[in-house]
Order: sequence, then C-alpha cells, then structure tokens
Amino acid sequence: MTTTALSDKIDRPEIRNLLLRISHDAIDVVIYSVVEDNSLIYHRLELDTTSSSRLSAIQNVIYDHPAILSDFRRVYCVLETRDYAIVPVLCRNPGQQKMLFDAAFPGNRLEMTADETGLNNATVLCGIEPDLRGFINRTFQRVSTVSHIAALCRYAGMNATHGNKRKMIANVRRNSLDVVVTDGHRLLLANTFTYERPDDAVYYLLSTRQRLGLDPRNDEIILAGDHDSREALTQTLRNFVARVMPVIFPPQMFKAGKDAMLAPFELITLPLCE
Repeated sequence: MTTTALSDKIDRPEIRNLLLRISHDAIDVVIYSVVEDNSLIYHRLELDTTSSSRLSAIQNVIYDHPAILSDFRRVYCVLETRDYAIVPVLCRNPGQQKMLFDAAFPGNRLEMTADETGLNNATVLCGIEPDLRGFINRTFQRVSTVSHIAALCRYAGMNATHGNKRKMIANVRRNSLDVVVTDGHRLLLANTFTYERPDDAVYYLLSTRQRLGLDPRNDEIILAGDHDSREALTQTLRNFVARVMPVIFPPQMFKAGKDAMLAPFELITLPLCE
C-alpha cells in the first residue's frame, strides 16, 4: 500500500479524482491525476465500529485526513449496502420505485435512490441513511454516489457482448462476494452473498449458475476483487466450470499507478463506466 499520507497537501486537486468506498467498517480512498501517470495513491481507513453512530465514525475518519477534503475535479462515492433491490428499467416513476423499495424493506427510514446499471433491462433501487447522504453532499463538490452492486453492474454493462452470450462476474472479498450475471446487455441476476469459508462461496456461485441454467462448458466465470480470496476459489471452481478466468485489469487505471490493483475493484473501475 502507498506510504503517501492523507495528511499531506494534495497538489493541484483540480486535476485529480477522489474515489471513496464506504463500507460498515472502513473507507477505501483512491486519489489520482487524470493527466499524470503513476500518480495514484490508495489507503484503507478503518472505522471505529464502537462509535456512538456510523455517521460519527465516518465523519471522524474524513476530518482526520484533510487531504480528502480538497477541492477535487470529481468525487466518486461507492456505498456498500445490503439495502438494495433490482427492478425492471421500465419502472421509472419515482412513486412506483419508492413503493417497490418500501415493499422490499418495510418500515425503513432510508432515502431511496435509483442507480443506473448500464444494462438495458434493470435499475438498482438503493437505500441510504438521510444523514449520511446529507453529509456527503455537504462535504464534497461534484460528487456522484452509487451503490456497490450498481457499480459492478456498470462494469459488466461496459464489457457486455452483443448477442446471447451469458457471463458471470464475481467480485470477491474476504467474507463476501458480489455476483452479476448478464446475457448480452441484459441483467439476469445481481446479488451479494456473505460466506465464512471458500467452499461456501463456491457453493453460492455454482448454485446461482445452476438456477440460471448456465452452461459449465461455455458460460464463463470472471473473478475480480481481492487476490488471495479469488485464488482460494479458482481451483475448486475449475473442477466444475471450464472457463474460470481472472478479470483483465483496466490498463487505464494500472497506468495511473500500481496501487490501483490493491483498491476495491468496483471502486477503481467506476470512473471508466461514464
């Protein structure tokens, strides 16, 4: 991980993008120049999970690292959340979307947003705490906020092939994985699973493939995310699926700096999907 401190002054923030991924226990931070190579820095900042509130923990971490508060060219914020629902893209009416979201999460006190997936048949309805939304909007200029699952869907949409070619992308972390399955530019499934052992993750992937009728000889699995976690799955998956491949890391972001490979995959690819 980079040794550049986030307490250091950020030179010329107007030519740099800030990428944030906010999860329940950490904030991943990426800063890079859009005109200079090898400029990227990456830090993972742990949140105090014993804090009186999640928002207080997030505020404390950000205010403790003033470089994050610079006036950046663009800010991209990925929110990890389980409060999301996939709905048909034809459901564009905000009132209908809110009704569907409330049916999925009865009694919620969340602010709902509709995230584009980059695929032609589905939208993600995502819930965010109103006070967290307010803090993000007050703190950052030119900020775009998206759920982690919609960010991965956008990558899948950007790399979708024409015709009926089904593809599974699994973004693997140490204890959870996001799974997106596409058929050309159509979304077949997007879901997040938690697991304790690699065999559990393999089960979720194979069960999902069987339920959707994916062909073990032709329909590929592309593995992204944490290197050690996906390596733990690869060999077992290859006993059942012929085409199990690591994701091709975007050359644009590798050019920005080798630390890009340490950052969460859906975070580092988000600016490329616009």
